[in-house]
Amino acid sequence: MEEKGVLPGSKSFFHTPSYFAKQALYHPLSAGSFICSSYYETRRDHLQQFVFIHILKGKMEVKYKNQQMIAEDNTFIFLDCFNPHLYKTLEETNFNWIHFNGNVSKEYFEYFLQKKGFVFSLENNWEIPKCMTKILSMMEEEKVDEHGTSLIIHQILYELEKVTNQADYSIEETIKKAISFIEDHYNEEIDLNNIADYVKLSPYHFSRVFKKHTNLTPHQYLIKFRVHKAKKLLFSTNLSVNEIALECGFYSGPHFVTTFKNHTDFTPKKYREFLFKNKS
Repeated sequence: MEEKGVLPGSKSFFHTPSYFAKQALYHPLSAGSFICSSYYETRRDHLQQFVFIHILKGKMEVKYKNQQMIAEDNTFIFLDCFNPHLYKTLEETNFNWIHFNGNVSKEYFEYFLQKKGFVFSLENNWEIPKCMTKILSMMEEEKVDEHGTSLIIHQILYELEKVTNQADYSIEETIKKAISFIEDHYNEEIDLNNIADYVKLSPYHFSRVFKKHTNLTPHQYLIKFRVHKAKKLLFSTNLSVNEIALECGFYSGPHFVTTFKNHTDFTPKKYREFLFKNKS
């Protein structure tokens, strides 16, 4: 039976592992190289396997439990299929995939999930695609070296650790870039999607890493910065409260007053009076 959205030219391969491989090794169960239209979708509640997916070209939406991420060109997906998950193409997409089990796969998955999520950029890594190709070639030729494939799967996990360590610096740069964007556009009508698009991350993943690094959600940071700018204007200008609200990106005077009071315990008017009373 053909899968919906899987186009001609796609291939899939299967392997029955030995008893020893099941007990002691990482072992591939199925694998393939797919070309898919935008109609491809895999949704499961439970499958007792793990999956690696390398996006060669295209775009996928990936969900694991209640988390959602976007995978694009040259990104790598690692999912625990024991729990509810979904991956679907958002445009024509080429990808290689391997279902596998064994050893400490679950522990590795949980480790990476807590560290970075389940979608990883391979921009600076060439080893993982080569490892995927080696396993696919063995499975296509039906010449699976079980000890060899176990080592290759372990190498993929090792390389993924290197990728996540390299990502630490890029995430810091991404946060700096996002903060600059917020501070440059704070007086405009911007939201989470605008900021996430600017730094090229999914809104969910961006919000998660931003809060991890700043202890604030992007929206909280934006509001805090707007209030900070409003304080300066209340002190240094004779602008009215409504004018300051507009100048700082609040498109409603009452909303500005409420937000300002929540952050300072003063209304803008009382804050200005307090400043000038203490100035003298």
